[in-house]
Amino acid sequence: MKAYMSLFLLVILIIVIFSCDNDNMVDPGTKNGYFYPLDIGNQWKYSRTFSMFNFRSNNPENDAFADTTITSSVIVEVVKQEIIQDSVNTYVLQEILAENNQTFIDESYYANSDSGLYFYAYRGAGYVLPKMSSKYKILFRSKYFNTVQEITSYIIKFVPQNYFLTDSLIYENPPLQSLKYPITVNSQWIYRFTGKPWQIDKKILDYELIDVPAGQFNCYKIQWLIDINNDAVWDTDIEFFDYVCEKGLIKRSILYTDQVVFGEDGSKPLGLVDCKDESVLTELSLK
Repeated sequence: MKAYMSLFLLVILIIVIFSCDNDNMVDPGTKNGYFYPLDIGNQWKYSRTFSMFNFRSNNPENDAFADTTITSSVIVEVVKQEIIQDSVNTYVLQEILAENNQTFIDESYYANSDSGLYFYAYRGAGYVLPKMSSKYKILFRSKYFNTVQEITSYIIKFVPQNYFLTDSLIYENPPLQSLKYPITVNSQWIYRFTGKPWQIDKKILDYELIDVPAGQFNCYKIQWLIDINNDAVWDTDIEFFDYVCEKGLIKRSILYTDQVVFGEDGSKPLGLVDCKDESVLTELSLK
């Protein structure tokens, strides 16, 4: 009888341990409900790198192109609540980007609802920096850009070229659904609609462990599906992924392949180049 009782207790113990381990691996969207952490005082620090590499010359004389990498530090903090459009209670995320002994600030206005995290408005130039002397120009969708970060800002916030810092609040109409709740693998939704100015969908591909300087995090891997040409075909030269968990955005990786690069005067193409824009979390402070 004692042997049976011992065996029974052992089986119960194994089940409990196994259940606890599994519980730790259940993604937050199906476990307790997920809302992006917008408490005032929450702060994320990132290391952000912009690089141009893998140059393929169309003329042997252009082989002098050198790989370039620029590193920036970014601090994102929830600084306050603010009511906009008379009734929408938003949280203001202030972003401070430091690069080359210069500092640039913008603000983004977000709000959680039962259906998702929504991006309502922003002020400032987003990811665009004041024009710096650039040895190369990148031709992207029939437009010239000085830097990789300009392309990213153009895609995410449709910041036009020659855009200057402004204190005006720029509204997204309708607001953009940054995340869809409940957040689950294989979920897909429209982020931007065709004609506004182009369609972007987001799709949750997987739930995986991400290792960054701030630590290890079990994250949703979210793909941005982009159709800038509005031809109903997802662009294949943009590989855009976010890694998000209950603690916020942990990593963002954007790869632009086969972009045409020009010299400083923009007179003739030098060849093709790949460009990357990547942010990784280095420090985290949540209230």
